Parts: sequence; C-alpha cells; structure tokens
Amino acid sequence: FPTGSDPASLDASMRELERVVAGRPGVEVATAIGDREGAYLTVVFSDAVARTGLPLQLQEELTQRAVLIGGASVSVVGRGPAFASGGGASSMQTFRIKILGFSFRGVEQLALDLKARLERIPRVRAVDVNAASFWFGQEKARDVTLQPDRALLARYGLSASDLAAAVTREVGGAAGRQRVEIAGQQLWLSLKTEGARNRSLEELRDAAVPAPGGARVRVGDVAAVEERAALARISREDQQYVRVVSYEFRGPQKLADRTHKAFMASIALPPGYAASDEVFGWEPDKSEQGLWLVFVIGLVLVLLSVALVFDSVWGAIMVLLSLPIALGGVVVAFWLANAAFTREAAVGVILVVGLAVNQSILLVDGVLERQRTPGGAGGRGRVHAAPTTARTVVAACRDRAGMITLVTLTTLASLIPLAVGTGTDNLFGAIALATAGGTVAGTIGAMLVLPALLLRTGRRVK
Repeated sequence: FPTGSDPASLDASMRELERVVAGRPGVEVATAIGDREGAYLTVVFSDAVARTGLPLQLQEELTQRAVLIGGASVSVVGRGPAFASGGGASSMQTFRIKILGFSFRGVEQLALDLKARLERIPRVRAVDVNAASFWFGQEKARDVTLQPDRALLARYGLSASDLAAAVTREVGGAAGRQRVEIAGQQLWLSLKTEGARNRSLEELRDAAVPAPGGARVRVGDVAAVEERAALARISREDQQYVRVVSYEFRGPQKLADRTHKAFMASIALPPGYAASDEVFGWEPDKSEQGLWLVFVIGLVLVLLSVALVFDSVWGAIMVLLSLPIALGGVVVAFWLANAAFTREAAVGVILVVGLAVNQSILLVDGVLERQRTPGGAGGRGRVHAAPTTARTVVAACRDRAGMITLVTLTTLASLIPLAVGTGTDNLFGAIALATAGGTVAGTIGAMLVLPALLLRTGRRVK
C-alpha cells in the first residue's frame, strides 16, 4: 500500500481476501499480518490436497479479488507440489520488457502501445508500464491530477485562479506563495488549511471553494480529481531513457515462454528504439538441459565401457536392459514416499545410471565366463558355439548372488548418511531416495528379470 495508507482500509482489504479462503476444504490455516505499509496473507494447505487443483483454483480466486483493491501493489504466489513440478514450472510467470529510446515521450508511448497489445492476450494479467527496475527498489509513484471544468466554474462565478488558490490551501508544498511585508521585510507566505499535509483524496474533493454570494462549492463539483500511476525516478542507460513493462501470464511455464517469445518477435520499433527482456546480470536457468545432457553421456559411456570390457555387443545390451527397471524403481520410490520429483532428484537418477548396472554386469559376466569354459565350470579355455542354457544362467546366478547382494548393501549403506535427518525436499534427501530406489530395483531386476531375458535372447560365443 502507498505510504500513509489508512490502517482500517488495509485491514478491510485483508478481510476480503480472508473470506475467499475461510472454511474452504483442505485449508489448514490462514494467517494475515499487516502494518501501515502493507500486509500479507499466508494460506497453508493440508497434505491431502497439496497435489490437487485446489491450490491453483484458490490462487486464481485470490488474484481475481486482489485486482479490485485500488491503490496497492498486490501479488499472489504459490509454493509447493501443486505449483511446481520438476524444474519448478509454476502457474503464474512474470515477464519484464525493457524499452530504450532517446525520447522520453516516445518511450512512454511505446510502453502504452505494448500494454494495449498485451492486454489482448487472454492469459495476460496485471500489465504495468511503470514497473520498477531490478536496479532500484521503488520507481512507482502516485500522482493526483486535477482537471477543472471551466463551464461549471463560470456558472458559479469562479475563475481558474480562485480554484487554484483553494486547492493550494488544501495541499502541502510551497505552491502559490504570496509576498508579504512584515516590519519592513518582505517574506514569502504560504497559507494552508489545517491538516493539509495529510489530506486524503476524498477530503480534497470535499474541500470548499469560496464563491460569490456565499454558495457552497466543492472542489469535486467543478473539477475532476483523480489518481494515476507514475514514475518516481527517470532513468537513462547509455543516454537513452529506460521504461520497464511488466506483466503476468497465467498458465503453464512452457506456454508462457512460447507466448512471450512470440510476442517479443512481433514487436516492430521505429529507428532509435530498442526492446529486450530485462535481466539482472544472470542468464536464464538452463541447468535442466544440462542434466539431460549428463544423463545421455552417462548412458553412452556405460554402453561403450561394457562393450569394450566384455567384447560383446550382446552383453552390453543385456546390461542396459536393466536400466528401465532401475528407473522404474526411482518412480516407485518417490510414489511410496509421497514426494515430488525435483531437480535434485534428477542428480540421483544420473548416479543410478552407473550404480544400478553393477549387479547386471556381475551376472552377465558370470554367464559369459561359463560360455567360454568347457563343461560349464573350471578352466579358462574358449570353446566354439557354447550356448546360453538354463543350466549356465542358473549357475551364474548362484555364483554371483552373494556378490550382487553385497554390492547392493554397500551402496545402500553409503546413502544412509545422506538420508538420515533430511527430508525428500532437501538436496541430499532427494538424491538418496532416487539412488536407493534405483539400486534396489536394479538388484531385483538382475536377480529375477534379467535371467529370463538371458535365456530368451541366448546366443553362441565364438
């Protein structure tokens, strides 16, 4: 709220927002805190509705009510599973467009033109042509404008000077000073009505204007008194005036990004003007793309390593068949833990690529070793056309079961320090949960699923 706002009005506005959430199913508690400068309302949802559409629905209802509160800067944001998934895509995104030009009036007209075009996009809300820059805390201000009606002034026998003198007495500042002489010394005198420093807009409209004949005329009767948003600071960059246009997009992150990109591409500016996304020294977050790149590189390295060591494409393929089972274990682990899959959990998935294939490598190596051994046991000599039989697979499973179990237990033991005392929404907790789920599923796949695949895809070694 603007400085000096009435606390009673602020409290009434917060009560209106509280009525939107009061008694709604799934809302655990709603807390409102405020002072003379502003207030905020915090809504906490129960776990039962944390992943449903209720938080998003309530956010939309609060936003629709908040835009009706005049004279205040209001934002409605949400945090939690219902508002973010994976990389943190939310239901409302804010974009900022910086306009540069050598003409202050021209930059203002371009900002108003962009506002008119943005407001025609269905999902765009809260377009502001006086948005504060990242470099400054506050650039917004409120101006009070007064437009006299000369026809009404003439009807009451008043002049514009009479109206100006009446307004001057009602507002703060040194406007309309008069020179008076006191004890031979000339001084500037500004005559003000009591309380002029804290005059509200309604009080200014109700202020009296002395009229001939003693008629009671108010300022609001002969002039339109309004409030409008304005800039408190004029900024220049490289000798060009800066204007920032901000807006909110209600919808998925990908749709918001595509819409904003298409809008920026459609902007045609006259020579000497420029428009770009305003950033504060950082580039857009592309870490999610980096995680996918690391995941793909990990798969390729595992495939090449296994193929080179085994000298068998068939063996490498059998090892990689365990990865879908391990990744399925990650999904099941987060489902059982009732946790959201975050970017931190993706780091655990990358670890699973290397850890979960260990058990499959041990089993496939046992099968290949017996294919190269006469009689299925002992010796190191190769034989031609050794088949993959049930006896070979069972013998390899019996021989490597203890080693596979030991590798799994040691891997899980190394994750205990990460998991103890940390939640799944924490960096280490998410990594531990993803790695543990993938490792356990990879072990089950190596012991139960992979033997059947080895028999079905059996081959002969030369």
